[in-house]
Amino acid sequence: MGAEERPDADLPLLALLQRGVRWFTDEFLERLDAAGVDPITPAHATVLAHLDPGTALSIAELARRAGVTRQTMHRAVTQLVDEGLLTSTPGPGFPRSTLIELTAAGCRRRDVAMGILRDLEQALGCQLGPEVVADLRHTLTRTWPR
Repeated sequence: MGAEERPDADLPLLALLQRGVRWFTDEFLERLDAAGVDPITPAHATVLAHLDPGTALSIAELARRAGVTRQTMHRAVTQLVDEGLLTSTPGPGFPRSTLIELTAAGCRRRDVAMGILRDLEQALGCQLGPEVVADLRHTLTRTWPR
């Protein structure tokens, strides 16, 4: 298919990635609403995705896993603690370390959010083809330059 048939082909990759994120975000929020679940931002869903029920992690470890700064993770964790989705308890060792865990409400919201995200990935696979989504997933999980 030539560029004349795909006018967006010349857009910067950043614009194309943002379009994909916008589609996921809009669909995610619509489906949360349809499921009767209080809205949660995709960034907060990412935080919840890195926590397993019954497992406590430090903010530093959560930040490392999510690929964000500690300050960014601290802000997201504080918001989720305020919403009753996470708990924060003093950790061992370094005086300011804290351990973050899911609450029961956090587990429920995480499960619904992760189910919706899996459904969206399947929908994308139906639109683009499962091989394309698998290739995209493989490409995006490779190490990015720093």
